[in-house]
Amino acid sequence: MNSIIGGTDPLSMIFKEEETKKQQLLLEKEEREKQELQQKKLDKDNIFRLEEEGKKLELSTKVHTQHPNNGSLLNPSNLTLNGKKKKWINSFCIINFDLEIGQVLDYSFPQVNFKEEESTNLCFLSFPDSNSHLQGDIIYSFKLKETSSLGNGQCNFQYGYVFFRQEKDSSISRGYLQKSVVLLSDESFVGLFKKVMEIVGPLYFDHGNTLLEVAYQNIMNWPELKLGQTYELPILGYILTFHVPHTRGTPHIIDPVVKQHQPIGSSSSSSSSSSSSSSSSSIPTTGVSPLWSEMKLVSNLKSIDIYGCFRSFTTKLWMLWELVLLGHPLLVISPNPPMCSDSVLALVSLISPLHYCGDYRPYFTIHDTDFHKYTSYSHLSGTRQPDDSSNENNNYNGDEYSNNNHGGIPPSILGVTNPFFLKALGNWPNILTIGTTQQRLGGFKKIKSSLPNIMSKDLLSRHVLDNKEKILSEYKPFTSPDKTVLKKITESTDDDQINEVLRTHFLQLTQKFLIPLERYFSSLLPLAKTISIFQRPPRLRPFIKEECLNRIMETDERFIIDNKSKEIELYKQFLDCINFKQWLDDKRAEAIGHLNILYRKAILDADIHTLLRGKPISTATDLLKRVEDQLILEENLFQTSKEIKDKFKSHIEIIRQYKNNTENNNNNIFSTSPVKSLLTNTPITTTTTTPTTPTTPTTSTTTTK
Repeated sequence: MNSIIGGTDPLSMIFKEEETKKQQLLLEKEEREKQELQQKKLDKDNIFRLEEEGKKLELSTKVHTQHPNNGSLLNPSNLTLNGKKKKWINSFCIINFDLEIGQVLDYSFPQVNFKEEESTNLCFLSFPDSNSHLQGDIIYSFKLKETSSLGNGQCNFQYGYVFFRQEKDSSISRGYLQKSVVLLSDESFVGLFKKVMEIVGPLYFDHGNTLLEVAYQNIMNWPELKLGQTYELPILGYILTFHVPHTRGTPHIIDPVVKQHQPIGSSSSSSSSSSSSSSSSSIPTTGVSPLWSEMKLVSNLKSIDIYGCFRSFTTKLWMLWELVLLGHPLLVISPNPPMCSDSVLALVSLISPLHYCGDYRPYFTIHDTDFHKYTSYSHLSGTRQPDDSSNENNNYNGDEYSNNNHGGIPPSILGVTNPFFLKALGNWPNILTIGTTQQRLGGFKKIKSSLPNIMSKDLLSRHVLDNKEKILSEYKPFTSPDKTVLKKITESTDDDQINEVLRTHFLQLTQKFLIPLERYFSSLLPLAKTISIFQRPPRLRPFIKEECLNRIMETDERFIIDNKSKEIELYKQFLDCINFKQWLDDKRAEAIGHLNILYRKAILDADIHTLLRGKPISTATDLLKRVEDQLILEENLFQTSKEIKDKFKSHIEIIRQYKNNTENNNNNIFSTSPVKSLLTNTPITTTTTTPTTPTTPTTSTTTTK
């Protein structure tokens, strides 16, 4: 009885153990809450420190995503999806003109089964919309919409690169040969594939369909396409040195380095003449041009010629930059497909490195299946006819304007050559007319100078090709032309140098514009030290537009505009446009991907023995599930080396062994614990000693239940 009162009985011992465990749990809970409060206070009081950590994390992300050669085990190029090898091209197609039915798809290699709408679009996009009596060759690009849409309501596009030839041919009843060689690809490598067409196009007309099959096999033997890599790409005796961009989506219009491997039918004299030739931009119609026997180094900034496209609008380039940045609809009317497609691509590239996320069509025809979609916007918002008295300056109707009023037209840039668009889409808020009559006739190479101007009195000549290139717009820009850049343009006589000046300036302008947005986004990133193998990768905080704008307003720094109120208004409009949404989606995906990389690295570098020491079975079970899930990703989704997979398997074995040992120890403790006796209703025998005499103890045994 005294032992029971003293608390040494089995029930008291059990209750004491349970009370001790409860106290321990309470202490652990209080400790966790205390740590969470300290962490919250730390996050609140050290916001600048958080931003610095975020910047480091972002910089590390760029190292991983933009420089695949950095790192070994965690090289992002090793994370390429299995079974989804990127193809350089899809097919070559031949589009011919049939006198009875018009443009027809004559041949494709490999054979492509287009749907009717896709075949119709391809045929019309592969031919110029006008200039039907001009002779020569032209090269341009377009986007071909696939009829099957994606699950998110978006559409897939293929990119087409055209080599079109038109020449007199007495054997044809119409008197002219009109035929296009088209390369179709999922990649917007405009500079690369236009060079490919310069090589393939002329040779096709000498050797026929067999040449396309050989060219296709050459391209299929190119190395696997990976982002951020530089390749030496052989094609029909030529080698193209090409650097694949680090990101996808934006047209890559930088020209590759071209050199001839073994010129066929050329000699040293032809090579010598090429170096002194001043007409290197011409497109050959037969044989092999001496142009390709020289190795021409191209600047990293050399791309589609901004200055060549917008020579008459140098003071308006900043307004065009804003229109593209904010996703305003823009109609580009040009005299021929090459100038048309180049101008649209130059506009899209103005906001690089930002991706233009609207619907841009380098070349668009009235036969396109989307033509009625765009004209329906015209009917909804009314039609505005061009004003003959308009000059090349913007037409502002008073001081009141609305930069966001697009008349229901979605963000888009259309490049057209048919004058009918002036009537069909005359309501568009921004219309850019480029080109003169002389440029229109110069769209084809090797054209006869005695050819009459067959459309000198039509609508196109009066409104577009009247030597009054102009911008029709009511948009009032926030930015002003950079006087230093304009001075360099005025003083320089080198068009290539001017183009590089413009390319560099607008690249830096976009980067400066993004600085406050990058800073705010960095503040949303979790600290790198919060990544633990015992928890899922931490989440990003949401991007709050009002908070971001307040940050910009609070700082005295001017980023691209001296007037702070104008700058804030520009940012406010940008945060509401489609380009910002895509930028934010890309940034979040990039950050989440990097957090996953850091989490993966934490698992690989972890000392599992030390980290699990003293941890409960539940923690080990959770960790085992996470590592097993990661191993499944490595084996089924990523191209992971055996070294990394073995590392994960080793971790899994260690965790399982720890879990089994802990379970066995707990079972042993439980089997000898009084708790088991109570739960199984087993009698517990206790022994007490009662002294009967000073020398001889008497032992008595009592049994309790």
